[in-house]
Amino acid sequence: MRGLCLLLLALSLSGFATAAPTPAPQEISPAEAQAQFTPTRVIVTGVVEGVTEFLPISSTGHMIISDRLLGVDNAEHKIVRGVVDRKGRPVNLDRVADDYIVIIQFGAILAVLVVFFGRLRQLAAGLLRLERPALALARSLFIAFLPAAVLGYLFKEYIPFSIEIVALALITGGLVILLAEHYLPKHAATPDEVLRLSWRQALIIGLCQCVALIPGTSRSLATILGGRWAGLSAAAATEFSFLVGLAILSAASLYKVYGLGPALTQVYPLGSAGVGLLIAAGAAFLSVKWMVGFILRRGMGPFAWYRIALGAAILVWRCVV
Repeated sequence: MRGLCLLLLALSLSGFATAAPTPAPQEISPAEAQAQFTPTRVIVTGVVEGVTEFLPISSTGHMIISDRLLGVDNAEHKIVRGVVDRKGRPVNLDRVADDYIVIIQFGAILAVLVVFFGRLRQLAAGLLRLERPALALARSLFIAFLPAAVLGYLFKEYIPFSIEIVALALITGGLVILLAEHYLPKHAATPDEVLRLSWRQALIIGLCQCVALIPGTSRSLATILGGRWAGLSAAAATEFSFLVGLAILSAASLYKVYGLGPALTQVYPLGSAGVGLLIAAGAAFLSVKWMVGFILRRGMGPFAWYRIALGAAILVWRCVV
């Protein structure tokens, strides 16, 4: 895992070395920005977000790929005229595209709330009664949430997003899965395993989640393998990954919505955003329900080969075009 962190750090630094000169600023109207949210884009983005958010194949990477294929204009030098965020900063098309993805993550959050309603209700009731298992799970979730939340907040402006980095991270993650499936011990599942996590196990998962700040890595991959590395069974690692994902996605989405302030209604068509969110919710619900059983039956090997094939295809495509 340490080698993966170093490799992905090197990939991220390479994104700065190849940065191209920035074109002169150009203004577009809010109507032009809203016109980009076509029915095709809304449907495709909602499905891709919902299906990939909790699979170990990188939702961010797939979003970057789908936006490229759809021809989404995310130029940083194109500023939306007269639109500023809560801090008074101008909003460009790169931020419009990036924040839209985070906003429709509310759909994926809704799906997890439905699928794990029983566990979450048990957690809430236990916290109200100050029960030790519930307090322990809440502590574990907070510890696992904190590292990525802090690093993501501090370095959000410096994380490179390029199709090449996504491809290399997909391949690297696939190779890591194959190694983990072969070398990581397979622990037998026990009842209510996530209620008995130690703070050290939670911290290991949280630190592993930080690697997923590199686009193409996958937060689910990092937390599931981190959980298994920390001694959890595959079932418990997957469940804890969903619960941590609920916390980190909720925080990221709320932060983005709050940060946009008045720009939210000026840039995003309410109907398109709502439809995209509902599509993402339905797709994420089916994905989560399917994924748990699939990993228990087949392991994560098939996801590894998918990641390697997709990453290789992207690199070949970039060499050709």
